[in-house]
Amino acid sequence: MLSAKTAFKLIGGASEIDAAQSRIGALSFPLVGCVLGLALVIVNRGMEPYLHSEILAVVLLAVLLLANGGRHLAGTQETFDSLWGTKTLAENAGRRHFPGLVAVLLVVLLKVQSIEVIGESRAISLLLTPLLARWSLVIFLFGSTTADNNTSQLLAENVRPWHLMVATVMSLIFALFIAGEQALWVSLCLSIFALLARNYLNRREGGISPASCGALIELSEALSFALFASL
Repeated sequence: MLSAKTAFKLIGGASEIDAAQSRIGALSFPLVGCVLGLALVIVNRGMEPYLHSEILAVVLLAVLLLANGGRHLAGTQETFDSLWGTKTLAENAGRRHFPGLVAVLLVVLLKVQSIEVIGESRAISLLLTPLLARWSLVIFLFGSTTADNNTSQLLAENVRPWHLMVATVMSLIFALFIAGEQALWVSLCLSIFALLARNYLNRREGGISPASCGALIELSEALSFALFASL
């Protein structure tokens, strides 16, 4: 129970954690995603007979946003604001520009449209997407550097190879059992995306930040929903 609470706190954007909490939390990120996915499946099952597909997709996205308090979307906006200009993520903190707003809008539209058109496999995608997105966060953190002293630095420094291995085995076995080959293709794409994003930010910004961690989760969820709708 401690590990789940810690992981929820970390993903929610907590700033006061210690090394032990960061290790436990990173290992439990997929568990947090599984809990969120289960909540989405329950909402989908309860609302599906009463709502049109378009409206239900918006409701499901709203539940997902409420679960993280909108911090991941805020991180997406801040990250893209920074990448558009020449300043670092820290110097852009609190600034709101057009690129970030466009990125947030595109992510939201992609998620809503993908959830709407997935069809019969919607429940599977709702269950697995939050899990796989937070598993990709573990990949993103492993081996990362950070430009500032912050929560992401503590996380990156305390994610060990065995944390990544255990999180990967648990996540992929569960995903394979639920969705078969389709889940493996989605997982492969998300892992490649996480590695590319990590390497790019390490070169471009000198490391990752709490904002880029939130952006990674949002973009991974959008990519996962789109892949489940397309494969």
